[in-house]
Amino acid sequence: MKLAAIDIGSNAVRLQIVRTNDNPQEGTFKKIEFVRIPVRLGDDAFKEKWISKEKRKIFYKAMAAFKLMLDAFEVDYYMACATSAMREAKNGEKIVKKIEKEFGLKIQIIDGKRESELILGSIGDVFEPNKNYLTIDVGGGSTEMTVISNRKVLNSVSFDIGTVRLMDGAVKGKTWETIESWVKHKTDGLENIEAVATSGTINKILAILNTEGKPIITRDQLKDFHRKVSKMSLQERMELYKLNPDRADIIDVSADIYLRILNWGQIETIFSPDNTGLKDGILNELYNKYAL
Repeated sequence: MKLAAIDIGSNAVRLQIVRTNDNPQEGTFKKIEFVRIPVRLGDDAFKEKWISKEKRKIFYKAMAAFKLMLDAFEVDYYMACATSAMREAKNGEKIVKKIEKEFGLKIQIIDGKRESELILGSIGDVFEPNKNYLTIDVGGGSTEMTVISNRKVLNSVSFDIGTVRLMDGAVKGKTWETIESWVKHKTDGLENIEAVATSGTINKILAILNTEGKPIITRDQLKDFHRKVSKMSLQERMELYKLNPDRADIIDVSADIYLRILNWGQIETIFSPDNTGLKDGILNELYNKYAL
């Protein structure tokens, strides 16, 4: 069986196509194709509350291409989810209807709670008994967090703080105060909390800092990286770390958000397992619905 996930984020749109494995020892999925297009819908949505004509043209081309790929790879089931940028744009619903009418591609605009649920579904097997975790997913427009203790969800939240939103100056000062208060309050009394991160940018940071390939870094390592990369030009980041432009210009902002959360929660390590995030959560939900 072939499954596909489409993640329409504030920074980029992504398509992941997989085949389910008959042998569980080989893992649940075999990756067939992955495409990422840096449309950056958040630039319009967070400043103007509207997706511009220029952005819509690029987005329509991306969705048309994704639909062709679904057909070409003969995908059995797919799910397309749009997050922060599309749900804030006043013409978001109109855009989604146009895409379904012209390309036959159905898109769900999901809220922060639903986004958190899907992301959590991609990392459920990471949590060990009698341990405390804070999951963190920093996207272009929002940040989702969940407190886990002894494999039980204690609290889950979505805040309007993200890399693209910050770069666009669309984050209010009180939002920082609210997120700080939430982290401190919800982690109070929990010992030895481990952070589990699921965004693409933190994966890139871990890859940069860990030459041995271990998906874990310390708060001090992240602090040093943030201090260093903040002083670098966009070109220097691209050349030194082999980054695409749309990743290079937000990597310091992403590190800053994660670092603040780690400081507020007094968390010393951050772990980023493979195959986690919204697209992976979508695939897991499709698998549970159609393959089991």
